[in-house]
Amino acid sequence: MDKIRSLISTHQQRSTDSAEDEPILLDEKNISTKKEWEDHKDDPVEREEVMKSIDQKLFTDDIDPSFKLLQELSEGQADLIALEEKRRQMRLQHYFVGRKLTDELLNKKGEFNTELDRVIELEQDLQKTFAVTVDIRFSVKQAKLGLADGAITLLGYYSQRQRLIALLNTLKTIKILHKTDERLRELIDREDFPGAIQLCRDCQHAAVTYRQYTCIQDLNSKLKDTAVLIEEKLDEVLSVMCVNFNHERYSKITTAYLLLGKLQSAMDQLHMHFTSAIHSRTYETVYRYASNTTVDQKIKYETLCRCVPPELYIQCLSNVLTTLWGIMTSYQKMLSYHYSDSSCDEKLSQFDKNYVQQKLQLGLARIWQDVQNKVNPYLVSQDLSQFQFDDFIKVLDLVNRLIQVGQEFCGTPNIPCDLLREPLRAQSVQYFRRYHMSRTEELHMFLNTELWVLLPVKPTFTTLQLNEFRFMASKKNDKIKLSTKVDGYFSDNTTSPFIFEDDNVMEESFFDYQEDSDSDVNDELKQDFVEDGTNTLDKGNKKKKAASKVMFHNSSRDGPIITNTTLNVLRYLGKYMLMMDSLKPIAFDVLLSMSQLFEYYMYAVYIFFASTNVESSNPRLAHLLLKIQSSIILSDEPRPDGINIPEPRLTEFINLHDTQNLFGLRERLIATESLVFLASQFDLWKDYLDNQIPADKLNFLNQFYNQTLPLSRELREAVYSGVASKAMSYPAILQLMCNVKWEIKELMCEPNSYVYVMLQEMEAMQQKLSVVSTAVPMPVEVYQMIWKLSIHELCNVFLEGFGSARKCTHEGRAWMQLDFQQFVVQVDKFIALKPLPGKEVVENFIKAYYLTEADLEQWLRENYMSYTSKQLNSVINCTTSQFSKMI
Repeated sequence: MDKIRSLISTHQQRSTDSAEDEPILLDEKNISTKKEWEDHKDDPVEREEVMKSIDQKLFTDDIDPSFKLLQELSEGQADLIALEEKRRQMRLQHYFVGRKLTDELLNKKGEFNTELDRVIELEQDLQKTFAVTVDIRFSVKQAKLGLADGAITLLGYYSQRQRLIALLNTLKTIKILHKTDERLRELIDREDFPGAIQLCRDCQHAAVTYRQYTCIQDLNSKLKDTAVLIEEKLDEVLSVMCVNFNHERYSKITTAYLLLGKLQSAMDQLHMHFTSAIHSRTYETVYRYASNTTVDQKIKYETLCRCVPPELYIQCLSNVLTTLWGIMTSYQKMLSYHYSDSSCDEKLSQFDKNYVQQKLQLGLARIWQDVQNKVNPYLVSQDLSQFQFDDFIKVLDLVNRLIQVGQEFCGTPNIPCDLLREPLRAQSVQYFRRYHMSRTEELHMFLNTELWVLLPVKPTFTTLQLNEFRFMASKKNDKIKLSTKVDGYFSDNTTSPFIFEDDNVMEESFFDYQEDSDSDVNDELKQDFVEDGTNTLDKGNKKKKAASKVMFHNSSRDGPIITNTTLNVLRYLGKYMLMMDSLKPIAFDVLLSMSQLFEYYMYAVYIFFASTNVESSNPRLAHLLLKIQSSIILSDEPRPDGINIPEPRLTEFINLHDTQNLFGLRERLIATESLVFLASQFDLWKDYLDNQIPADKLNFLNQFYNQTLPLSRELREAVYSGVASKAMSYPAILQLMCNVKWEIKELMCEPNSYVYVMLQEMEAMQQKLSVVSTAVPMPVEVYQMIWKLSIHELCNVFLEGFGSARKCTHEGRAWMQLDFQQFVVQVDKFIALKPLPGKEVVENFIKAYYLTEADLEQWLRENYMSYTSKQLNSVINCTTSQFSKMI
């Protein structure tokens, strides 16, 4: 310590002396006087400039300052004055650096003294410790000399005993370690991987502790092999989770990988296992259905798909999709596990949780793409256009169900499905065109052979009772009953949505072949008939006759009026809508074909039974029929859609000229009302079709509903006018009217005989209507329309008969009015029509006979379009001769 103090004092003294004698460092040639040096050293500006001029590289550890300065001097010119100046500058720099160092030391003097005091105190403590140690050693030496030999021997034995006990414990530990291998394999077999990993690690740590023993070296090698075996078994069970997920087993696997610190790599390996499971399980499923028993296992999957026979195609597809659904279900359950509050996830770091969840979320699209890649080759391996309709719909339903499963699997409806939809769309277009051509040919055949006989069905009949329409209520076809899951396709206890349930075709019980009893019909319904014409005038007296009863159609008692052909068309439409529901990309093509079936049926009814030209009476209907004829009826010109149906022909077994049957009224009634019923069914399907058709095609659907369907109901008038125009002997009645002499001089109180003939004809028609209604209950609208058309014809007869009069007195005009009024009164007893068709025209014509010359001229201007030239000439001829001469 004294030496340290002397060194410090010497350093301080040298620092002081150097500060006082600093002028001797300067060159006397440059600084000659001490005063000049003092001024030089106390200048702070120059001092700062000198310090900044020093090269900073001189302060680095890897550079020798002296060598660097000498090197710089050697690179310059050998100029003595410059060297001297350089030397002076360097000495000045050296001075200021030394001065700054001295100032720093002086500033730290207090801290230096404090640290020196601590060193002195430490020296004193060391001296005390040395003295205590000397005393202890002396005491121990004295005690050792004083102990007896027996005590020393006892201590030796005790020490030996302790060593033996430690050796025994070591041997026991080694024995346990050797038996651990069996325990590890038992844990692996029980799939207790976390316990096996923990036990293996404990054994490895113990083996490191006793590595000096030779037997432990072999045990350590076995433990390494066991650790590898554990990882292999873990990977094997992890691959099983891809097909058959088990929450408990997967929890152990996840915990085991967490203990190994390989959870992230396990997630990467997991996706490889799922891909492998999709490929291998799909291949195995298709292989089981391959018809060729010599099929090589190494054959390509695409080729193997073509080896499946057509009769097993759907069953194989169902099992393939069930297999893929099982794999997707395992993936979903795995994803749910990592999003739930499981005990394993609580041990995961937030980073690991985010990694696993993100990895599984990104894997959804990859798994779905792998599923599509395996289903697509199978879909294109067969020509589906040769399948039966029900089988084809099964394929469509299976693929649509797979798309729904995929949407739920990925958690979004906007998933890529082109690999599934495009093959089916191409085949569906081809299949549907062929199917539609076959149906149109069948419909043509049915219409050509249709006898238009009422098909007896129950009053409760609806299209939903047809097997073809049951899918609209339950979204299931009767033969294609797939399991529907309200809780999703991946919920617990869920069966495969691709397995067809055994469901035989239910018998259609809407036919009504037996006569219904009236016991369950209320009294009001039993009175659904009218007694028209309770009193009819007989010629020469007023004898009363009982009227005929006309049975009106009642929807609560009578079934709809349809035929066998109508029922077949409904079945066609049901299958078409099922196709529309199963494959929406061709929904508009299906709707177009549905409209063609309806229009062809409508066109057939018109061709068969409409006996009048509708161009003048209903131009819109005429335009529609012309469009139907030009678009679907057979022609020599090819059409883009390929539809070319031959024009239907009425069967020769139907006679439309039989007066007793009112010229085929029953057949006309059944045909038109079946068409109306068919149109009414489209009204029930409106909402469904709106949802199926693309938005850009709704204009066609609206046009069909706003034009075609209403015009089909207007076809009634064109059909029933063929009956009304022939139902009575209009020419005979007109001839009777022409024979009447209207130049009478007295008022008549009795109507003319032709009025009685009219009433007799009306009574006869009423009886014929009654006969028809017993076979086919007649709708009230039809009954009224027939009478309306018939009365209109009779009014035309009145006009023609009155217009044939060349001369007429005032009494004759009164007689005309009496005849027509009697006719009107009797018509009201047959049917109540308000207003009576043609009544105003006839009455207006009769009143014209009473007009003055000026009023008659005005009347002619206003009504010349309502009457024929013959009728107008009759009015003119029967007026005053003065007016006749003016004309």
